[in-house]
Amino acid sequence: MRRIGRLAAAFVVLLSAACSKPEEEAAEVLPGPATLRILTQNVALTPGGEAFAEFRISPFETVFDYDIASSGCAISVMSVTGEPASEFNVSRIEPAGSDYSEKGTYRVYLRDALVKASYKSQCRISYTDSYGRVISTGTFNVTCEWDALTKSLLDTGLPLIRIETEGKVEPTCEFVAHPEGCNGAGIRNAVKVPGELTLMKGDAILHATGPYKKDESGMTLKIRGNTSAYGAKKPFKIKLQKKKDLLCRGDESKYKDKDWLLLTYDDLRMLAGTEVNRKLGIQWTPSFEYVNLVVNGDYRGIYLLCESVERNDRCRLNVAENGYIIEYDAYWWNEDIHFTGGWTYSMRYTFKYPEKDEVTSAQIAYIQDYINKVEASVRDGQYDKYIDVLSFARWLLGHDVLGILDCAGSNYFMTKYDNTAGSKLMMGNMWDFDSVYQMKDNWSNTHQWTGNYFPTLLNSFNPAFKDTYIALWESMSAGLCKTMSAYMKSFVNSETGKALDASIPLDNKRWRVSHPSVSESVAKSREWFDTRGGWLDSAIRGLK
Repeated sequence: MRRIGRLAAAFVVLLSAACSKPEEEAAEVLPGPATLRILTQNVALTPGGEAFAEFRISPFETVFDYDIASSGCAISVMSVTGEPASEFNVSRIEPAGSDYSEKGTYRVYLRDALVKASYKSQCRISYTDSYGRVISTGTFNVTCEWDALTKSLLDTGLPLIRIETEGKVEPTCEFVAHPEGCNGAGIRNAVKVPGELTLMKGDAILHATGPYKKDESGMTLKIRGNTSAYGAKKPFKIKLQKKKDLLCRGDESKYKDKDWLLLTYDDLRMLAGTEVNRKLGIQWTPSFEYVNLVVNGDYRGIYLLCESVERNDRCRLNVAENGYIIEYDAYWWNEDIHFTGGWTYSMRYTFKYPEKDEVTSAQIAYIQDYINKVEASVRDGQYDKYIDVLSFARWLLGHDVLGILDCAGSNYFMTKYDNTAGSKLMMGNMWDFDSVYQMKDNWSNTHQWTGNYFPTLLNSFNPAFKDTYIALWESMSAGLCKTMSAYMKSFVNSETGKALDASIPLDNKRWRVSHPSVSESVAKSREWFDTRGGWLDSAIRGLK
């Protein structure tokens, strides 16, 4: 019976096993996670600069995506709070080398994002494996502070522009002389070099263009000017890929533009010249700011960051899309497109707007015909039908107040608002102030040179121009030169004046020159204005 019982029990067990559900498949056993170890404890960045942190992954054969352009990139840099770092970006990730000893070691390159002047961040490098597991290194420090040169220049108080060109390539140009019968010397084939620009002041980064990407970010730099380009210290033109007000006036919608100039320091001559331009009510006064400039790590001295002469109906020369900005130009021979009037052989007219690569033959024909009518009317006394007399009087008076020596190269910018009979030719802004204060007890050369319209206008039987010129001076003679003297005096102790004074010795050392101090330049300017008003009073009375 015991044997029968044992057999029955065994049968029950077998039957139970046969009727039970099969066991669920065993869960997949995952391989152990890789480990990460940080090898760099401190990463030191400079503003806009790049540096790397090294980490090692074990086992070193671990395969993962480290292309930051890929959506599956497995590596990220996080702050200790768990958020992506905001002060810098990961620019690329690369294996540290090809030697066996370097297998499994990688470099994460970090690039300062130019959002803070200085900072210190604690970070981790994280790796997300193919199973979604996140493994992180220990912490490391990322710090950023100005390099010694940048810090010393910011300490002067002037804004600082740092430009880095691709491959540290310098802009170049060819130098050319004028043909027989013409004037001046100029440049051709100025090469535009792509790069990026950072504008900063004190502890603030005011603007950073980022690396060059056509029509998206960055900028180009080229040499500009005519004879001014012949010096060791070159003037430059900046073309931003995105519009920006580099003078940071607080109204981007009004002042943003792509085109900006870096003019070489001029001992406050443009400061005085543009203020006279403004006080005379000339249609547009270029704005500028004194800055220090560093290009590819090399200090280039003090420059004037300045608006360029061009059409911008919100903030520069205001002409309609079917309007014109032309120049009565001594350097016409160095331009691809120009047209002649009948005034003098050595001068022709060139285009600022429309630009030379956009102007049509019909537009050239229209404005040439209009200039022919202007020149004929100046000769026959009917000029007030074609020119804005007040704008011409203001422009000439500005040159006489400043005692400008230059005449053919005085940048005679003229505008016509549109191509209708309702708009007249106007003088644009004054521009070239290199030769101010040089015509003591005499008219400016522009007042006397028969290569332009002014002597003919002053001596015309139609007195409209001369009367307007005299009335303009008499309306402001009591205050203009005195106001200018006071304006220049106030600049000495201004924030900009003090910052400029701190920078002048650095510029003098860099270029082995001897720019005077701000107070010395102001003293020269005030001496001019303190005596110029009396001479002009007497001289203008003699015109009556």
